[in-house]
Amino acid sequence: MPEVTHSTVVGVPRDAVWAFVKDMDNWAPMLTGYQKHVRESDTDSVWTLKGDVGILARVVELAAHVTEWCGPERVSFTLTGQNEPVEGGGTLTLEPCEPSAPAAAPRMGPFARLLAWLFALLHGKVARPALAEAPREATRLTFTLRMDAGGAMGPLVNAMLAPAMSPACADLAEKIAAHLEQTHRAH
Repeated sequence: MPEVTHSTVVGVPRDAVWAFVKDMDNWAPMLTGYQKHVRESDTDSVWTLKGDVGILARVVELAAHVTEWCGPERVSFTLTGQNEPVEGGGTLTLEPCEPSAPAAAPRMGPFARLLAWLFALLHGKVARPALAEAPREATRLTFTLRMDAGGAMGPLVNAMLAPAMSPACADLAEKIAAHLEQTHRAH
């Protein structure tokens, strides 16, 4: 099952990051390939995403179920494909940290780096501006995502999934961080 993780340091307090991420309507449109989402309850929703994995382009509907709300520290969820044989899940973790602490960078092989670079080139990548001054409080936001494709094409899709998931995972975390830093600078 392909799994990717991305960590970034957000120059705002953990409570402010939690206040934003605990409501999916705030960040759902920031997902790579986002088409729409429908909230069915506080723990269940259906997400429609358009994704390109290698030469395959698909619109996938995923049922998301929150399995753990542990604010302001962590939220965990499962994902189940509604129109494709795919399942997975993930965790969003928030930890207070020193503002100068570097984000952990995942190690990727040369082929994965090439695919990640191509994905970022094709789908755009968020570059966060440097903060004018060091924030007094900061939060390490870590997003972990795992997906497993089933069916006859499952092994092929899984081989291409991790390199496609890695930039999407990083893009979401960086967009959330950029939005929060910009919002808090304005206040």
